[in-house]
Amino acid sequence: MNNVIVPINAFDRFEVLKKGQTSFIRLIADSGAYGIEIRRELLSEQDPPLDKIKQEIEKYQLFTVYSAPIELWREDHELNKKELNEIFEEGKDLGAKWIKVSLGHFQKGQSNLIELNTFLDQHQEIQMFVENDQTLHGGNINHLSSFFESATEQGTSVKMTFDAGNWYYSGQDVDVALSKLAPYVEYLHLKQVEDDKGEFITVPLQKDGSHSWEKIMNRFPSEMVKALEFPIEPKERTRDFIQMIMEGEALTCNS
Repeated sequence: MNNVIVPINAFDRFEVLKKGQTSFIRLIADSGAYGIEIRRELLSEQDPPLDKIKQEIEKYQLFTVYSAPIELWREDHELNKKELNEIFEEGKDLGAKWIKVSLGHFQKGQSNLIELNTFLDQHQEIQMFVENDQTLHGGNINHLSSFFESATEQGTSVKMTFDAGNWYYSGQDVDVALSKLAPYVEYLHLKQVEDDKGEFITVPLQKDGSHSWEKIMNRFPSEMVKALEFPIEPKERTRDFIQMIMEGEALTCNS
């Protein structure tokens, strides 16, 4: 099953900013991807308006995710309504089916989920995802678990993006994250993180050996949508990595 999405930040940042995200759409489609993740932080003057990017994506029939580096809950634990409104309008212009944000500063009993429900009810054509980021608050297992438990109780239409590598940056245990958060996950960001002289770095996925991305991928249904969020160099190797994921899924199904 083809369910692999390629985020634009997998490619060289300087090339993306110089050429624009639109210039990578055909490469991603020709590589056999299911979809593309447009990154708000990488939009530049080289990119056309969002509705024009949408038209280019539609030419190749790619599924569209819009990733925006904003926090859902502000430091005062209130809903970040201003920026949420902005990115959902941008997501509509882009034709995105999913929008991905970070948790921010959720506080059970203080953060108003009913307010979030009201907002999401106004944008039912787009599914919101919350990802574990690399911060100590937004990448904290207990904070995320508290949010998703509360959201489930309130019937909030939100799902989780589980980033396989970010747990290392935020100092969390991947196995504990899986045990507590797996029920809420519908989108995997696959990356491989290595310890380079005491500093974590994200590297391309490896075929050999036992790595966290493989373990995480195998804990979820093979049809779950996955993203390749690691450096793809040269960019022409995109097809190889998509194939690696699809072969791993096939092995899981046959085991």
